[in-house]
Amino acid sequence: MRYLSWIITIPIALVIVSFAVSNRGPVDLALWPLPFEITVPLYVAVLTALVLGFLAGGLVAWAAGSNYRTAARVRGRKASQLERELAREREQRTVAEKRVAEAAQRLASANSMPALTTDAAAARRSSNLPRIEAAKAH
Repeated sequence: MRYLSWIITIPIALVIVSFAVSNRGPVDLALWPLPFEITVPLYVAVLTALVLGFLAGGLVAWAAGSNYRTAARVRGRKASQLERELAREREQRTVAEKRVAEAAQRLASANSMPALTTDAAAARRSSNLPRIEAAKAH
């Protein structure tokens, strides 16, 4: 990109220098309602007009692009807001996943305890069985 800029800039600069060297003759500049008149070399008058035209065009282009710049700022703010919301949602999801993992772990440990309790209940039933049969016999 830098080389492309130099490839364009150097020929333009050479044309401007060549123009200035070959058009050094004086020219009188006057603005009609004003009584002033100024004598300058022709290249100064032409280059001044080119620079003023360039600046005026840049000002018009800048003014025309203001609505695009405003829209870009609004979209940038919205994107930042959405990124913050996304980060907050991801954080909440991580917290929720941790809670689910803890609950699953508690559930797994709670499910393993009833197996022991079921064995204990079966042992109690077998120990109560003679009493129940004795009661039936009476």
